Amino acid sequence: GGEAGGGRGGEAGGAEAADSIRSVLKALSSERADQLLRASALCPPQPPSRPNVLSVSVEHAAVFLGGRYLKLSRQLPQTAWIIDGVRKCPSSVEEIIAAPVLKAFDAASLKFHSAGREDVDVRMLGLGRPFMLELRGAHRSALPAGGLEALQTQIAQSGVVHVRELRVTEALVQSLIKEGEDGHCKDYRAVVRLGRDVSQVELDALGRQCPVELAQLTPLRVLHRRSHASRPRSVYALRATRLAPRFASLDLTTQAPHTH
Repeated sequence: GGEAGGGRGGEAGGAEAADSIRSVLKALSSERADQLLRASALCPPQPPSRPNVLSVSVEHAAVFLGGRYLKLSRQLPQTAWIIDGVRKCPSSVEEIIAAPVLKAFDAASLKFHSAGREDVDVRMLGLGRPFMLELRGAHRSALPAGGLEALQTQIAQSGVVHVRELRVTEALVQSLIKEGEDGHCKDYRAVVRLGRDVSQVELDALGRQCPVELAQLTPLRVLHRRSHASRPRSVYALRATRLAPRFASLDLTTQAPHTH
């Protein structure tokens, strides 16, 4: 009796499942069901009414060049000197270096980084000032053999700026340059005109007063970008050499000025 009852129950369950499947298929085959599916988020999606536009821009990673520059002119700023929209000098160290470099690397733009800066009327001699160029959108990441030397020669043709030790470098050098801006000493040489005749003995006594700390007012040339204030500056060593009764040559070792 149990077996017969179980068999009938299984048959009844199978019949119900078959009826359910037939009901679903019938519902899906109806025109209304088709309209509901098309109006819903189910696949396939509606074709777009207008084409999709995708824009892709590919750019080479920045290329970094490092080296040292010498400035031979007393009428040349390090970067473009523009105050209130008025250009004060026709060119700059940055622009003289940048023009041939941008062309050689076929770059869109560059940023100029240096370990400090000198006044427009001060030359940069000796080993030169460390600097780095950050080239953006460069189509070339390197130059053929002798290419960097050729760039140095081309820059030197300006007659006022020379570059030495030019090389492809790493971005890490930028942080090293920035760290060195305010942490090292600077050497200056200047010819000064005195208000009276002086002897070499007097000049030697002047040098023995170092080290000495001075109070420096903000220079007029940077008042447009820095607050007017008095800042302490140290002179570590001074050597004066008499050139004439009222002229002397001064060799100074000083604290590197803050440029930011």
